[in-house]
Amino acid sequence: MENPQTTATMKLSPTNLKILAYALDVEGFNSTRVLQQCGIPSADDLQEDGEWMPLSVFDRMMAAAMEETQDPLFGLVVGRSIALMKYGAITPLMLSNSSLRQIIEDIGRFAPLVVERCELELAEDRQGARVVVNPVVRDGLSGRFRTEQVATSAVQMLRFVGATGADILQVDFPYPRPEGHAQRYQAAFGPRIEFDRKACAIHFNPALLDARLSTHDPIAYVAARTRVESLLTAMKSGSDIADQVRQWLLQALPRLPTVAETAEHLGVSERTVRRQLLALGMSHAELTQECQRLLAERLLAENKLPLKQIAEALGFSSVHSFHRAFRRWSGVTPSEWRDSRSA
Repeated sequence: MENPQTTATMKLSPTNLKILAYALDVEGFNSTRVLQQCGIPSADDLQEDGEWMPLSVFDRMMAAAMEETQDPLFGLVVGRSIALMKYGAITPLMLSNSSLRQIIEDIGRFAPLVVERCELELAEDRQGARVVVNPVVRDGLSGRFRTEQVATSAVQMLRFVGATGADILQVDFPYPRPEGHAQRYQAAFGPRIEFDRKACAIHFNPALLDARLSTHDPIAYVAARTRVESLLTAMKSGSDIADQVRQWLLQALPRLPTVAETAEHLGVSERTVRRQLLALGMSHAELTQECQRLLAERLLAENKLPLKQIAEALGFSSVHSFHRAFRRWSGVTPSEWRDSRSA
């Protein structure tokens, strides 16, 4: 079971939103209208290497996409969209890989480039082989959307390595059978589908795992692998310092340290702090505001302190300054945010 606090603070790469936006455009829908419901002007404002976004924004976007398309099964469409081929550094690695087993291992290793944890897991036992889907969003219609998107992509992966209808033994979903959509589910997953299971899983012929792929290109694979390894190393290096900066800033509040003070605290140069944060698409000032917002939401949720004391605890010179900043962060006033939590 996912820790609710972990899920609430989880972030993911803008690539995920860009894929969904592109899929909407390809299918003839208005991605801009969907993005604007999430506070994003257009797809042009989503950079693959940009700052990671709260999972809640992606959750809202999936809900808005279903509203825009009037299709509760739009996750099935996104899961097989060419948008998945257009974006992300992992795709070339998959296309040039040597076997299904290696593809799944590589997905697990390099998933942190786009999500905080991998959503696919290979399980093998006496009963055979299966890919278990653990979506980053689990609850409600958005949870079903993401589950079906990832499951559809997993089945597409099996078909890419040569799986026939007979090789896909069964597909399980952890929710009741949606009425009136049997044909679409069968088109996506085949005839052997079970609902109300413990987890989402695709059971398949284990012989597929180690079969040599005719599309394997050793040179292209090494080049793609080298690139994603470099990206992962750079991201981890930057993430480490970003986490250290966050911890320092949270401890320092209500004082707002400068970049120079942060660098001195971490024992690195000011240039190193700026460069590594820039590689993650963020800045010291943005991290400071992120920490202020995190503490603000915690104090507002606890509902113990008046706004004046909360503003002081965050380093604001006045309630008015806090009010203006919080509205910029969340689109509502602190009082409105607190009232919505207690409603």
